[in-house]
Amino acid sequence: MNKLLIVGTLAYDALRTPYGERPRILGGSGLHAAVAATLDGPVNLLSIVGGDFEKKYLDFLTKRGADTRGVKIIPDGKTFAWSGFYENDLNAHSLQTDLNVLTQFDPVLPPEYLASEYVFCGNIDPELQGKVFAQLPERKFGALDTMNFWISGKKTILLEVIAQADLLFINDAELRQLTGEPNLLKAARALLKGRLKYVALKKGENGALLISADKIAAVPSFPLSEVTDPTGAGDSFAGGFMSYIARHGCRAGLSLPAKACRTHRRPATDWTALRQALVYGTLTASFNVQGFGCERLAEVTKADLAKRLELFREIAGVCAE
Repeated sequence: MNKLLIVGTLAYDALRTPYGERPRILGGSGLHAAVAATLDGPVNLLSIVGGDFEKKYLDFLTKRGADTRGVKIIPDGKTFAWSGFYENDLNAHSLQTDLNVLTQFDPVLPPEYLASEYVFCGNIDPELQGKVFAQLPERKFGALDTMNFWISGKKTILLEVIAQADLLFINDAELRQLTGEPNLLKAARALLKGRLKYVALKKGENGALLISADKIAAVPSFPLSEVTDPTGAGDSFAGGFMSYIARHGCRAGLSLPAKACRTHRRPATDWTALRQALVYGTLTASFNVQGFGCERLAEVTKADLAKRLELFREIAGVCAE
């Protein structure tokens, strides 16, 4: 049984950056999160694609350890598509977005997915995120991502769904837009209602910040000489973070084996585990941005991640207990 469920888009991207371009490449929040998460173990994947979605891409996901029984195929439909470009500041500029079969997405979990203990809802309609959470009332830990489009158009329902999650992934601008509070610490803590206990701030080249009602954890980004394509960096960060929580949710360091981890018998929301997940997600995302789409991350091994962790410790002074 796969513990972690990832819900998000599978898409075709067309993009251009200062380092080149790809007229048609695999993309989407579900794709980047799943590729990141399967670096550490199998996942359940819930998404929707059209008949134009090539079988080789489903085979690729299956081979990595993603259960794709939750990927619905609309034979006469077209897969969600996005095109855009990045300039030297590496901020995204959208040219065209075609929702296509995404407008038909009804996130009903297959029976095999109903035992998922951990869930990450990528950047999709908050009504759909809420529907996923409703099908997993016994989940141990749930997280979601969002964006300015949903904050502007569906703020009320979004806030309701955020209160049903354990953790919210969001960036600085989105957090300020959502709360109307310029101070990020105050803004994050203003959202800690209902079930929500944590806000993970995605700060791009400035790293990441984890905020609870009484604690703060911060990690810098891993310094890179080249960032080829930042598409999906936030999703790969979330996928890496959630995979760590799902596999090693008790109090344990990144270097401890699973057997040693289990002996601690700590809950999944242990603060130490969350801090370690922040590091794990940050390092996973650092590989993602080194290639177009998920090309680089798909090549990464656990040994590569362990080596980067050691470098990260030296550079940032991060001590994984």
